[in-house]
Amino acid sequence: MKNIDYRRASVLLFDPVGVNLRNTRYALHEIGFREISCLSSVNEFKRRLEDTSPDLIIAELVNNENELLRAVRAVRSGELGRNPFVVFAFTSWVRDGQVMKQAIDSGVDDVIIRPFSTAFAEERIRTLVKARKPFVVTSDYIGPDRRKDIDRGIGAGNRVEAPNTLQVVTEGDESAIDEANRWIAEARRTVEAERIRRLCMRLSVGVEVGLRELSSGNVAVLDLEDLTRTAKELRLRLARQSAGEASRIAFALYQVCEELMGEGGFTMANLNLIKELAMGVLTAFAGGDSVETSVKEIEATVEALRRRLAPVRQLESGKSKEAELQRAAS
Repeated sequence: MKNIDYRRASVLLFDPVGVNLRNTRYALHEIGFREISCLSSVNEFKRRLEDTSPDLIIAELVNNENELLRAVRAVRSGELGRNPFVVFAFTSWVRDGQVMKQAIDSGVDDVIIRPFSTAFAEERIRTLVKARKPFVVTSDYIGPDRRKDIDRGIGAGNRVEAPNTLQVVTEGDESAIDEANRWIAEARRTVEAERIRRLCMRLSVGVEVGLRELSSGNVAVLDLEDLTRTAKELRLRLARQSAGEASRIAFALYQVCEELMGEGGFTMANLNLIKELAMGVLTAFAGGDSVETSVKEIEATVEALRRRLAPVRQLESGKSKEAELQRAAS
């Protein structure tokens, strides 16, 4: 097993409270880190994320939750910084379950609850070096895959071996260090392609569920704003890649989603058109086996979602009948 030398790694450390910032820096120094950039301004922290490429990021979550959660998502999606796969951990004085869930759902690697000992922090960081989790890519999440094997069914997202520059640097793997940029670029392309595929699937699944509910005489449960947001992200991602035909189809798809939200725009024809255009984007962008695999996943996901909706429909139907009886009795 290769030895870890933390002196080789760079750390970007953020905490708005001076005493906490100093304590965390002291702990990192005791562990062995020497290149530690300390920041207490969240705006300066985000600027550093954009301009530098640290091997480890540690940020205190409390009092800046919304900005930091957005920052992690932006990093993971490649919109902020140079390395979407950078090891990123939060520290937090708060143990609130909802806050912790939001943190984990942002794509951060770890949340270290304060107060913590130097030994505890070292153990958590060592785990991120030696046993970091693979990443998973879905339509609304990019980050460590924390699910158990039993939860990884159809439609659960593909796993990606995320480049771990913290491990490469601290273990002094010179050949891997030289290959780091190529390694990151290749992984970014893999993640971007899977993200685009998942966005197409999200649109197809959402619309198909609605169509089948309408065909069965039920009320269509459709989040039109989510459809439009998804179509917009898909359009922007393909435009950045200059994806030609796929980009042009995605633009048309976005326009139909916007029309769906307008007066008179919610029609079966538009719903079907969105489904066709989403598959058209996928065919133009990926083609071949990827489309065939996606169609199977879409069908399985649609049926699973409809099964979940069944108890809700039954409950609503029961309430409706009860209300009718009450009106009749009165």
